Amino acid sequence: MDAVGTPGASRNLSAWTISIPFVDLYDDEVKKERIPVFCIDVERHDRKNVGHETETWSVYRKYVEFYVLESKLTEFHGPFQDAQLPSKRIIGPKNYEFLSSKRGEFEEYLQNLLNHPELSNSQLLADFLSPHSIESQFRDKMLPDVNLGKIFKSVPGKLIKEKGQNLEPFIQSFFSSCESPKPKPSRPELTILSPTAENNKKLFNDLYKNNANLPEGLEKKYNQNYFMELMEVDGVYDYMMYIGRVVFRMPDWLHHFLSGGRILLKRTLDAYVGHYFQYKLDQNMQEHRLVSLITLLRDAVFCESSEERSAEDKQRRAKQTFQEMSHYLPEVVGKCIGEEAKYEGVRMLFNAIQQPLLNKQMTYVLLDIAVLELFPEMSKVRAQELWMKSFR
Repeated sequence: MDAVGTPGASRNLSAWTISIPFVDLYDDEVKKERIPVFCIDVERHDRKNVGHETETWSVYRKYVEFYVLESKLTEFHGPFQDAQLPSKRIIGPKNYEFLSSKRGEFEEYLQNLLNHPELSNSQLLADFLSPHSIESQFRDKMLPDVNLGKIFKSVPGKLIKEKGQNLEPFIQSFFSSCESPKPKPSRPELTILSPTAENNKKLFNDLYKNNANLPEGLEKKYNQNYFMELMEVDGVYDYMMYIGRVVFRMPDWLHHFLSGGRILLKRTLDAYVGHYFQYKLDQNMQEHRLVSLITLLRDAVFCESSEERSAEDKQRRAKQTFQEMSHYLPEVVGKCIGEEAKYEGVRMLFNAIQQPLLNKQMTYVLLDIAVLELFPEMSKVRAQELWMKSFR
């Protein structure tokens, strides 16, 4: 048992068997409440050849700890297509009936992980199945504080943690997160097909061409339905429609209604938002406010004396943030698109900002933009250096 969670110990996790027979209740002394947890029964058979008998023990893991394990394994080894957890719920994991309904899926997830050869000596997976692992190791998945000093100091420890494993995906993702984002080939397009679109295809077909022998020039007339044409997403109004269609899955009637109002409201809304942003930028770029912003940025990035938040605080802040994001949208939005679509859309936006590598890259990009705005001569020097290199 002592050798289970020992770093560098020789083990073969593929010879381990696990099962989750039931969901138990755990007394949380900090929060003064009872929390449902998964009971994991472990049997170790990989040390029989050296004279050890089959070892058995039980481990109790919370709902959120499974997702922390999945995130850390993906960071080092990439995603496993046959070993994935169901969609994470922010509200509901503390419900006993909810965890009992997910018991079989979580059991299958761990069993599939043990069958992967690249995880046969994984320290992370062994720690997850060990009752003697660090108590807070699988409870810290919330978005970390932006602190470049801690980021650079944490990388060597992560490399040692999974020593001997396939680290190439992790190193490549770490390097790619430090590079500037590649330009997108084009803006996203918004496509809505009219109910009569299939009927129009019968008249003009790639195989039979002009099937109805119609005069030239009528194709545009028959296909002139503005609800089925490709629209270039440009401006605040179009992006609001795109988010509503893709993220919140708003119904067709609402999309058609907004498309009809696009002619009247688009330019007005775009001009108002542009004027509002310019007004706020002019206020923030005042000298006395700019000094305060630079001081706050310096303390947030380079100050290492700040106290790290506990896992309970991060979980509480995450739940509060999710609830505030849900309450931010007016009630009329939920009535138009449905409460289920509203919940799924907010969950998608919330999960989008819970990506440490993506947020680190965004931090670097924002720092570059801020430095170039404060010191525009740096862009000129960089351009001059590139120009000199082109003649060498």
